[in-house]
Amino acid sequence: MNTPPTRPWAGSPYRRRRVIWLVIILFVVALLFLSKYPIPSFLSLSSSLKDYGFSPSSSRAGRVAEAKQAENAALHTAAVREVDALLHFVTAYPERRLDEDGGSIRVEGLGSVTVDSENPVDFRVYSPEGDDDWEAHLKTLNAKYPLVVFSKTYCPYSQRAKALLTTYDISPPPKIIEINTRSDGPQIQAILARLTGRTTVPNILLKGETIGGSDDIQNMHDEQRLKTLLEEGGLKVHANIVSCSLRHIL
Repeated sequence: MNTPPTRPWAGSPYRRRRVIWLVIILFVVALLFLSKYPIPSFLSLSSSLKDYGFSPSSSRAGRVAEAKQAENAALHTAAVREVDALLHFVTAYPERRLDEDGGSIRVEGLGSVTVDSENPVDFRVYSPEGDDDWEAHLKTLNAKYPLVVFSKTYCPYSQRAKALLTTYDISPPPKIIEINTRSDGPQIQAILARLTGRTTVPNILLKGETIGGSDDIQNMHDEQRLKTLLEEGGLKVHANIVSCSLRHIL
């Protein structure tokens, strides 16, 4: 008597159904997770793939996650002005330029961006390596660079302003940005003009607010108001200030 041939065991129908339901449940859980939380950075696409049009936004879950990220970023930047973002760029990225990539700048998540100085600039351009914690950036600016002087090395008015501020022995010391030594200097100056209303240098900013140029701070110095203004801005003035004019020294 011949034994009937056997076929490979394929599992019971109940077990197969259980495996199928498990896969479905895991898929649904993954979709729910992606709809509530951004995709982890180690799972994100490389910038080269993004340049070719591949993006997590191609899925509904990806679009929801990106929208949530944009909403959170908007909340973080609500208290930060564009001038603060510009100051962050020039102080945190001294080697980066707005025109470094053939007239544009390479920005994480955006690719190559051409900056229009006459219109508001996307804050991500001012933090081109993708760090968008603007609350932390603003705290750093106020602590380390409360006083920023936009200057030109050859400008006599800039030289006078820097010389006067040096006599005050300020800490933290003024951060000097010589825009004529930067390839994006004209863009920086145009953005400053739009944001502060001042088109010339020196343009002296105290916590993001322009306090004028050489003649302005000289007048405040002569009227013994400059020291008070600087101290109210959080700086320490160590020098014993005596009013004198530098208008005709340089």
